[in-house]
Amino acid sequence: QNYGVRYYFDYPVSAPIARVINISPGGNVFNVHYTAGTNAYNWTAAAIDDARAKGISWVFVTMHENCISTGTKSCAFSSGIETDLMNLLISKKVDVVLQGHDHNYQRSKQLRCATVGSYNSSCVVGSGNSYTKGLGTTFVVNGLGGVSQYTINTGDSENGYFQAWNSSGYGIVKYTVSDNPMQLTGQYIPSSGSYTDSFVISGSGGPIPTPSPAASSSPTPTRSPSPTPRSSPTPTATPRPTSSATPAP
Repeated sequence: QNYGVRYYFDYPVSAPIARVINISPGGNVFNVHYTAGTNAYNWTAAAIDDARAKGISWVFVTMHENCISTGTKSCAFSSGIETDLMNLLISKKVDVVLQGHDHNYQRSKQLRCATVGSYNSSCVVGSGNSYTKGLGTTFVVNGLGGVSQYTINTGDSENGYFQAWNSSGYGIVKYTVSDNPMQLTGQYIPSSGSYTDSFVISGSGGPIPTPSPAASSSPTPTRSPSPTPRSSPTPTATPRPTSSATPAP
């Protein structure tokens, strides 16, 4: 819709198995808010539904700021990060939400809901390092790109939503996706320090979410008519030349 602000791309282009939806809630970019019913909110919902309707296996949503955190940042309406947006992504069962803002690393458990400012254990549908596709959403915050680190607060009221965290060193997160087998892996790779983390989401045993209403059924195949046999032409006799007498010299 607006490259660099709100857009998506599919990977790979020819036969995509993943869609990456990039949005920019926050006052730094046109002061865009994502409350329910706004153009930005509706566009994001439609981009997710479109990916599901096209059979794209994996859906990522990326943004700069975060809502739940066990770091120093908070979910603030003034910055455009509203609970409406977080709830939308969870309700649509986006596979992974990528965020920054907090200069640390945080990986959530797999969530079917989240309450800002408090921990609700019934929201957790998967913990540890292995999740089942289609049950919930995983949030990954990585702000360890090279600027000074922010602290982790294990006493934070939202800490219970998180599985792993780190605030030392720097690094990136590598994602690998496949649809045969149905699997997504995330791996924190340090560029400094020794901290590592990894998780996997697998499709075994879990339904792949579909948009509501469901996509239209496949068209009924049309039988091709059988070709009419062509009769072989009757061969025509080639006339034999009549010899003429050669006059005597």
